Amino acid sequence: MRRALLLATTLLPLAACAPRVVIPDAERERVHRELVGERRWLRAAAYAAPFFGDTTKVLLSDQPLDELDLVQTTGGVPVAPPQAERILPPGTAVRIVEVEFPTGWTIARRIVMSPRYHPWVLVEVPGDARPYVVVLSQTAASFDDVRGELDRILMKDDPSSALAALPEEQRAAVLKKALVEGMPARAVELSWGLPERRKVDRPAATEEWSWPGGRRRAFFQDERLARFEK
Repeated sequence: MRRALLLATTLLPLAACAPRVVIPDAERERVHRELVGERRWLRAAAYAAPFFGDTTKVLLSDQPLDELDLVQTTGGVPVAPPQAERILPPGTAVRIVEVEFPTGWTIARRIVMSPRYHPWVLVEVPGDARPYVVVLSQTAASFDDVRGELDRILMKDDPSSALAALPEEQRAAVLKKALVEGMPARAVELSWGLPERRKVDRPAATEEWSWPGGRRRAFFQDERLARFEK
């Protein structure tokens, strides 16, 4: 208990100097007007984990939890979220119930050991009374920024049919957020989410995908997964 309290204390100076993006009132109002209440679906399989120091909420992320850098100690060491409780499949239906921006009021009432300086998108997931939180980048400063980041994990069309159409081995891999050689690009996206970068060599019929941080990469030949790194 004492160690946890000390860690929470060390986070305070970092939070105090964290960069803040000022989001105009008109942009915040547009976000609430156009996004809150929307029904969406998970684009890819996603991890669900207790929300750092606030166990009344659930973190929802299509990235591996050890890749996230949302909360740090004063030494700059990322504080990993707790272990995932489960993996939600692509096509899980959710409803956006709130978008919280890091205003002075929301920062003051958030638990210290949580990503207090990021916008949060709170969604309802069937079968769980707890709010699930999609944490957006600290640089999200407009309606377009918020919608663009949200579209990467929550889409407006249900991808369940694409998942169901996969061979059994590939479908089982997607549900575990794993890859198997021979997958088409759509299956890789359903498992690992949209890549951050794509490098396409059309004459050679190859593609290279990489995800945030460059730790995960997938290599395609003739539109099929040839190999991957993680």
